[in-house]
Amino acid sequence: MNIKLLIAFLLGTFLLFTEDVSGQGFCGNTGGFTVTPSQGCAPLTVTIKNQVVKAENVSYAYNFNRAQTTVPDIKETTQDSSYTYKLPGIYTILQFGSAGGTGFSQCKDVTVRETRAPTANVTVCKSGKVQLDMVLDSISEAYDFIEINWGDGTQVWNWEKGKGSVFHNYTGAGPWPPVKLTGKYTNGQCAQSTNTSTISGSSSQSLASVRIRNVEMLSSGDAKIVYDGIEGIPTEVLIDKGDGQFVSTGKKGQSAGAQAITISGLNPQQIYRFKLSSKDICDDIIESPVVSSLIIKEGSFSLDEIISVAWEHYPNTDQLIEYQLKRDGAVVFTSTDQLSYLDKDVKCGNIYKYEIVAIIENDVRSYSSFINLEPKSSAPGVINTASVTVEEDNTIVTQVEVSGEGLTSTYNLIVERSLLGSADFQQVSPADNQTLLFQDTNVNTSENSYCYRFAYENACKLKSPDYNAPVCSVLLKTNTPEIVWNGNAPFTDAVGSYDLLQMDDKGNIQDAIPKQLGTSHTLDLGSQSAFSFRVKVNSGNGNFTSYSNILNFRSEAIILVPDAFTPNGDAYNERFEVKAYFVSDFKMSVFNRWGEVVFRSENIAEGWNGNIKGEKAPGGYYLYKIEATASSGGNVQKNGSFLLIR
Repeated sequence: MNIKLLIAFLLGTFLLFTEDVSGQGFCGNTGGFTVTPSQGCAPLTVTIKNQVVKAENVSYAYNFNRAQTTVPDIKETTQDSSYTYKLPGIYTILQFGSAGGTGFSQCKDVTVRETRAPTANVTVCKSGKVQLDMVLDSISEAYDFIEINWGDGTQVWNWEKGKGSVFHNYTGAGPWPPVKLTGKYTNGQCAQSTNTSTISGSSSQSLASVRIRNVEMLSSGDAKIVYDGIEGIPTEVLIDKGDGQFVSTGKKGQSAGAQAITISGLNPQQIYRFKLSSKDICDDIIESPVVSSLIIKEGSFSLDEIISVAWEHYPNTDQLIEYQLKRDGAVVFTSTDQLSYLDKDVKCGNIYKYEIVAIIENDVRSYSSFINLEPKSSAPGVINTASVTVEEDNTIVTQVEVSGEGLTSTYNLIVERSLLGSADFQQVSPADNQTLLFQDTNVNTSENSYCYRFAYENACKLKSPDYNAPVCSVLLKTNTPEIVWNGNAPFTDAVGSYDLLQMDDKGNIQDAIPKQLGTSHTLDLGSQSAFSFRVKVNSGNGNFTSYSNILNFRSEAIILVPDAFTPNGDAYNERFEVKAYFVSDFKMSVFNRWGEVVFRSENIAEGWNGNIKGEKAPGGYYLYKIEATASSGGNVQKNGSFLLIR
């Protein structure tokens, strides 16, 4: 335990001190040791001899990284003076310790050469032809050359780095002897330590790595094929154009790695199948898995502002993993079996580029050509459901309902207005009006009625073929005790019915009074007090509705005084009678022109018959004075004149 702590102290103190002073990192130049041997063949055992006088606590790291900037782990250090390297490479030995109270360090390199046997793939044909393909790894790359002994007594081959396949021919009948491979150095080093591999030949050559990687159809009619080849193996690209027969494309090669070829003159909207035909060294034909092209097209569905996409694909030799549908380069849909998609995330006026990609086992891709599609829409129909509502003296609210085809996520509802009875319609809605409920605040509903008509324009710039039949506002007025409304029909078609809506002071409908085709209503002021009224007009077909302005009535004193009466015995207008509502303590006096009282009453139901003290009063103007108390409290007075006509 004490030794480990001491090593940690030396590494943490002396080595860091050396780094700061010498600028050489942990590999200082203040130590000293010999390495025997400094180079050799794996496995290599080296012996260390310290040369620092009066050295204490000398330790070594036998596999130190010169670029290392951290202190070596204690597990990587030892005080042993020998070490065995089992694998080839160039290793750095770090020595560190102290002498006379001062830390020291030193580094030296050891070169260990490769001695493991190289390997290769050997194919032997029935004819005796042999192909040897060296496995290119760190072992084969370590040697200057590799000796190939075919085992039949013929000349030994020396394979040099960078060469391709090596060929040989056995004579006579098989079986054929194994091939021996031995790594060599030009200076003869490690001859006694190097291992030799013995390889028996295979009766067939594996061409599994010769495969199609990508099939891409272009809109131009070109097909781009990318495949992996093997050096020296003739490979030809075959195509099936739809009749089930594979024929040559004329595209051939025998190079290693990724190969790209282009086949022209194809129909991008037709499906083709491709495969590779390769000839191994034994002249046997080996075919790769089949990869099919794809086609993408517009689907059969026709929906508003939705793009329908469909695709077709023939089976491949390897299993399909998934389809990826791309829109403008981004994947918007994936499926393992679905061959169509409805893209709802599109807008009219935009053109979208679609492509379908099939992902197949073993990292194979098949790409369709691109197709450009634009959202379509049907033409919207004429609006046949709408309402017009008078909200305030200067506000009318219109609302429409739309249904059927041609409806899109964005639209422009065009609202036009004219005075009732005029054909001069003017647009009052803003450009690109995006609401079905529109407030028109540039009106005077207490004086006029207004007519409205509507048209729907969708995002695809398709518009209703015509405006709807106009819907007009209704002007509701009072002529106490009657409520009346304009008799002009608010629709082009006949009115279906009028309903008088009675509401409380919060706008809640208390009663709906059917008025058929009537245009007035008499209030029962004796029983009705705080109520509001509005007229609802329904069109004959039930599609259009118009709501009038609101009239408010409250229990405040109402005194109605006639301006003349004719007591002439014809039983019509014989008495001067005052009508009073929502009042109590009624008093009325009638005066002649000299200010004399000619009639007085405290009964509302009692009127003056035109006589003074039993005699007929002369015709002319008379004055009246009425004093009463309102039902809601407060005094009410009313003065005026009327005419007695004889």
